[in-house]
Amino acid sequence: MGVMSIRISDKNKKLLKIIASYEGKTIGKLIEEMLEDYIDRNKDRLSFITAQEEHGLEIMKLSEEAFSDWDNTEDDIYNEL
Repeated sequence: MGVMSIRISDKNKKLLKIIASYEGKTIGKLIEEMLEDYIDRNKDRLSFITAQEEHGLEIMKLSEEAFSDWDNTEDDIYNEL
C-alpha cells in the first residue's frame, strides 16, 4: 500500500476526524473509502483515457521516423520551445 500526503485546511481536518471517529474509523480509512467510491463512479473515464492514450502512442510511433531528422545537435535550441 502506498502513502500519500495531502494538504487540507485545519477546519476540514478537524471535521474529518470527528466524522471518522463517529463512524469508528481512522481518517485514513475514511479517505480510502471516499477515494474508492470516487474511482468506482468514474471508471468509465479510465477506459476512455486509456484508449485515447493508446491511440496517441500509436500515432506518435507512426510519425517517429519523420521526426528523426530533427534529432541533431544543430537543432537543440528548438528543444526548449
